[in-house]
Amino acid sequence: MASVRISLLVLLLLAGCSKFRGEPASLDDITKVVEALRAAGCTAVREIDVDRDGYEVEGAACEDGKSYDIKLDKKFAVVSKRKDYL
Repeated sequence: MASVRISLLVLLLLAGCSKFRGEPASLDDITKVVEALRAAGCTAVREIDVDRDGYEVEGAACEDGKSYDIKLDKKFAVVSKRKDYL
């Protein structure tokens, strides 16, 4: 019983710690991310998060008609693009 309580406590602490989850992007960040995505041929976005290495975009609709998860570095350059299956 005690191990269950400890496990739940650890999960609650991790869920509340911003180090372990993405932070919301600022309005300035969003503007720059959207400009970079438009230059890459993508438009609508479902979510933008800030992480240690830059920005993570989920559900970017691109000109090929598919949806992608895209990572950008802190200078707003695309560093990875993988198909979004959701």
